Amino acid sequence: EVLTILGLYKSVYEDLLAIPVIKGKKTEKEKFAGGLYTTTVEAFIPTSGRGIQGATSHCLGQNFAKMFNISFENKEKVKSFAWQNSWGLTTRTIGVMVLVHGDDK
Repeated sequence: EVLTILGLYKSVYEDLLAIPVIKGKKTEKEKFAGGLYTTTVEAFIPTSGRGIQGATSHCLGQNFAKMFNISFENKEKVKSFAWQNSWGLTTRTIGVMVLVHGDDK
């Protein structure tokens, strides 16, 4: 699911906002704390020559489910912990659009 969402982010940026992005995976130091891994789309800001994080999606694994006892009974009637993801497209997207397509006028 995390990679599916990453593809949706890329589509929003490139197909709807005309902003090319690069899909990638955050380093261990950059990933969501407590998660297994974090993926990202990164955009280039031509006026500054810098990159900016466009959106992230996180595979949380079972870490938080175990911490908060989020469980279910599986087909074999055994208690199992849920696998969780976290994602969200935020107002940062609007800011990236303005940075890329704005003209200071």
